[in-house]
Amino acid sequence: MALTFTSLVSRIKQTAENDGTEFADSVPDFIDRAELRLTREIDSLGLTNFATSFFVQGDPFVTKPATPNRALVIRNVNFTTSTGQRTQLLLRSKDYLNDYWRDRTSVGVPRYFANFGAEQILIAPAPVSSYAIEMSYVAQPAALASSTNEENYYTQYCGNALFYASMVEATYWMKNPAAAAYWDQQYQREAMYLNNEARRARRDDMEIADNPAGGLNNLQQGTQ
Repeated sequence: MALTFTSLVSRIKQTAENDGTEFADSVPDFIDRAELRLTREIDSLGLTNFATSFFVQGDPFVTKPATPNRALVIRNVNFTTSTGQRTQLLLRSKDYLNDYWRDRTSVGVPRYFANFGAEQILIAPAPVSSYAIEMSYVAQPAALASSTNEENYYTQYCGNALFYASMVEATYWMKNPAAAAYWDQQYQREAMYLNNEARRARRDDMEIADNPAGGLNNLQQGTQ
C-alpha cells in the first residue's frame, strides 16, 4: 500500500472515527513514533545507506555518518588500498580491540572495527595510510511532514506496517487498549513479512542468508 503523509493522516482519522481537533493535532506525533518503531524493528535493505571518506593516518577513530541522517547501526566497513584492493574490516567488541591492539599510537593495516559510542567507530590497528573508506549503515529515513516531505521509504514500501503502527499509537492516545492490541497484532504480522523479505534478499545462491557484517552466515532463517 503506497501512501503519502496526507493520505496517511486522512486514513488514520477515518479509521479512528475521531474528528476532534486535539486528535488531529496529535496525528503527526503518532506517525513520527510509528516511523521510529519501524526503524528499530525491521531489517530492510531499504534502510541501508552508504558513505565514503578516508582514514586519517595514525588516527584510530572514524566518525559515523551524520548526514543526511545519523547512522544508527553500522553494517560493514571496508577500505581500498592504493593498489585498488578492497578489504573488509571485521566487527569485534571494543574489549577485543583493546586486547588485540594495546598501543593505539602504533599503526598498521586495519583489520577490525568496533563501535565506540554513538558517533564513532574504533579501528585496529590505526591506519598506516589514508585509505579510502566505504561504510554501509542503517539510518532512519527523513521524517514525514506535511508539504515538506510527503513520502519516504516507509510510505512507498512499508505502507501497511506504517499505518498499523500509527493506529497503535492513535488508539493508545484514545485510551483504548483493546483496539491498540488489535492494531499491534496487525503490525507484528506485517513486520514479520518485511523482515522475512529482507532475509530472502540476503541469500547466497538461494541457500543461506548472508551475514552483512561478514564472517559466518549465522543469521536467523526465514521461510520462503
